[in-house]
Amino acid sequence: MKMSSVYVQIGAGIATVAFALGANAQFVPPAGFSGGKPLPGVAVPSDPAAPPLARIADDTLANLFHVDPTYRGGTAGGHVKVVGAFALTEAKGAPVTGAYSPGFLPVTLQLGDGRCFTFSADYTNGTLANGRLNKTGCEGQPRHEGPASAPPPQDRALRLIGTAWSYDAWADDRNGTTIVTAPYTKTYQPLFTARMKTIAIMAMNGPDWPGGNVTLVGRIKGRLTIVTLEVGY
Repeated sequence: MKMSSVYVQIGAGIATVAFALGANAQFVPPAGFSGGKPLPGVAVPSDPAAPPLARIADDTLANLFHVDPTYRGGTAGGHVKVVGAFALTEAKGAPVTGAYSPGFLPVTLQLGDGRCFTFSADYTNGTLANGRLNKTGCEGQPRHEGPASAPPPQDRALRLIGTAWSYDAWADDRNGTTIVTAPYTKTYQPLFTARMKTIAIMAMNGPDWPGGNVTLVGRIKGRLTIVTLEVGY
């Protein structure tokens, strides 16, 4: 029987805790691990100033994320699966302009009017639920990094979006997609492609298996969307 480990984020730091999960349940849950208790897709808003949030069914976005056909790393050839998706309604004059996180969740969202909100969610039954937004300060933004691996060879059409936990996200503006490269590689090695216009990437890998979680923030059909993925490399 396969065993997986998960992280639980506690306070400002991240504490590593091992949980025995079923086969293929390699997931790194955020703070508030629910232990399987049913939760609503979106929590009752506690901040009336927060933009409206909606849960999107994971399977409705599944066909937007695909392992690159050229990827040959690992024993399983790589995988990507949606485990949480939320849509945010942006107010006129206050679009989401950036996002960052020390891991893959919670995510600080920067709005065009100078406000910031923290998006968080709980893990239950293999997916994210109880999504919520709370106003927060805008300090603590990470420094912009160069790519973790070599840039794409002879392709100036790709634009670096960001780097997180050794994953690089590249925008393919010609096709309106995002290419995420495999972590811990020195060469440009696409892991999966997302059919979304991404503005930020966040990630965290598991401590003892070749996989973890990647969160992408961007727009799908023009709608601001936060998607958390289970990935293997």
